[in-house]
Amino acid sequence: MNESEKNIIEYSYSNDTGDAQATVYQLFHGVEVAYTSVHMADFDFGLFEKGERKNYLSIHYCKDGRIEQEVNNEFFYLMPGDCSIAVQDKVQKLFQLPLKHYHGISIGIDLDIAQNPLVEFLTNCGCPPLDALKHICGEMSHAVLRSSESAKKFFEDLYEAESEQRLDYLRVKLPELFFRMKYSNPNSRYYDRSLVPRTQVELVKAVADYISLNINEKITVKQLTMKFGISDTYLQTAFRSVYGMPVISFIRAQKMQSAAQILIHTTKSIDEIAEDFGYENKSKFSAAFKKIMGDTPSIYRKEHSKIKII
Repeated sequence: MNESEKNIIEYSYSNDTGDAQATVYQLFHGVEVAYTSVHMADFDFGLFEKGERKNYLSIHYCKDGRIEQEVNNEFFYLMPGDCSIAVQDKVQKLFQLPLKHYHGISIGIDLDIAQNPLVEFLTNCGCPPLDALKHICGEMSHAVLRSSESAKKFFEDLYEAESEQRLDYLRVKLPELFFRMKYSNPNSRYYDRSLVPRTQVELVKAVADYISLNINEKITVKQLTMKFGISDTYLQTAFRSVYGMPVISFIRAQKMQSAAQILIHTTKSIDEIAEDFGYENKSKFSAAFKKIMGDTPSIYRKEHSKIKII
């Protein structure tokens, strides 16, 4: 094994809600970049870290899906194209995934390691990482950069780097990120430091749980507002803040994801499944399924089935 291979580690993790994979590049002592693919309800990004780290700068870029991060009993969310910047001891390492789906890049820098060559280099160039963080976050412990084209291009370039060159490419590119942070406009409309209160998040998740438990029933927004004693406007706004979509879109997505599980784990006919989920015919169900899942029910079953269909 050569020196480069020693600095690239593959991780795999699973629980009863799904699985996750990550490739972690150890650029320098105390500096790591992880390319992560997660399909589960929650994920502990601390799994990649060795020991307890208190002065740990973390940056997360969401390529696809959605993740929830907690700060001092409140929450913020990343959707595709967003990037978060935070000091790790202020932010929970256990992230929730409202959609059970996330692909992204995570950058971690242990600021307490004196021999860290990246920190030394940036400091000598007049751009210490903590200064860049304070410039962006101010008195807050975090900030979210919302879908800035320049930030998206930076992280997409990291994805496009050839795997055999990626370690060296990351070592060259990472200092650029901190210079971008230090000299960006902290008052730009792209920066978001707002948080969602825990009470709002818990209410929305209770609504989502109710939808999931009654997914075969016809559920309307009016029924939900009456059951939970809230206004239509409050429900829609709160729901979008957590799940990034209107209530009705969430219901449709949950129905199709539930139908997908039936397709791959049973031999039930597509006509029967369509009827179970309230569709008048197979063609309307197939069109709705393809819109959410990307394939028709028959193709999805063929490619993902967990059982042999005789």
